[in-house]
Amino acid sequence: MRVYIVCPVRHLTEVERTRILSYVAALETRGYQVRCPFRDTNQSGDGLSITEAHEQDIMWADEVHVWWNPASEGSLWDVAQARMARYFQPEKRIVVINVDDIQLTSEKSYTNVVLRTP
Repeated sequence: MRVYIVCPVRHLTEVERTRILSYVAALETRGYQVRCPFRDTNQSGDGLSITEAHEQDIMWADEVHVWWNPASEGSLWDVAQARMARYFQPEKRIVVINVDDIQLTSEKSYTNVVLRTP
């Protein structure tokens, strides 16, 4: 099983980094191949090349696991790309990692979209 992790990169907190890396390690212990952008994607290029690398990883993955932080602009893009990828790969699952940390909002929001993504 191949998993791509959607998560913050530029404004990643140490708490998020620790929790995400722990999650990644648990998956890898179970034999999953995991790509985590702050660990596995060269982030020194321009925004377009980084975005394209993330898109390739999303297409590579059997599942996309999302650490949702609504302040992460890159995560907005990556979730949208993962949702779009399912038109070409309908079996691709999207899983929210930190679902217990987030709540539906009373107004329209990308958080609600993420929480309601099947």
